[in-house]
Amino acid sequence: MEAWAKSRPEAQFICVCVDSKGVALQFERMFGFQHALNCWIPSRSYFPVGYGQLGCSGFIVVDAKGCFISRRTKAFLQYGENAFDHVEELLSKELDSPNKKVTRQADRNPKEVEEEKQGDVLSSVGVDCMDEEHEKCALAISSLLETFSLEALEKVLVELDDHFKHEERLMKKYGFGNSNGDSDFSAFVSHTKDHERILNIGKCEADRLSTRPISEPCVDS
Repeated sequence: MEAWAKSRPEAQFICVCVDSKGVALQFERMFGFQHALNCWIPSRSYFPVGYGQLGCSGFIVVDAKGCFISRRTKAFLQYGENAFDHVEELLSKELDSPNKKVTRQADRNPKEVEEEKQGDVLSSVGVDCMDEEHEKCALAISSLLETFSLEALEKVLVELDDHFKHEERLMKKYGFGNSNGDSDFSAFVSHTKDHERILNIGKCEADRLSTRPISEPCVDS
C-alpha cells in the first residue's frame, strides 16, 4: 500500500486498524508509512455502519465522490498476485484513462457479478477439521442473514465460539504466530483479539434483541 501511495499521489491510500492504536503504531514502525494514511478506529461507535471488511479479503475502492468502484477487490489468499493486478486495473481505469470512466458496482456485467459470487466459496485452509468448522459457521451466518432472528444469532455464536476455541488450541499446540511467546504483538494475539471482538459484538446484539418487546421487529428500519 505504501508503494502504491508513493507511485499514485493522485489517490489516497488508507490503512485502517480495527484492533488498537498500539497495533497501528506498530504498523507505522514496521512499514514506515510516509505516503499512505495510517489510522485506527478508537471505539466501536466509530465502526462503519452498513459496510466494512478486513483487508485480507480485498480492498475497498471508491472514487472522488465517495461512490464505490469496488466494495471488495480480489483477495490475495484466493488469487495471489492477481489480486494486486486487479487493484492496478481499477486504478488505471479511474486515474489514467482520458475520460476517467470506470465500471461502478451497479453497472457491472451480470456475468462478472456471478463469477465473483463463485469466488465466495470458502477456500480450504489445508486442515480438514478447520474446513468443516468454517463451513458450519458459514451456514449459520447464512441462516442469520435470512431470518435476522435471535435464535439464528445464538446459533452463530455457538458455532463461532466452538470453532475459535478449537482453532486457538491448535495454534498453541503448533506454536502459530508466537503463541508460546510473551509478545503482545503477534499473529496469535492479534487473531485471538479478533475472536474476542467478534464474539463480543454478537453477544451485545443478542442481549439487545433479547430485551426487545415481542411485538418489536428484530431489524431496525
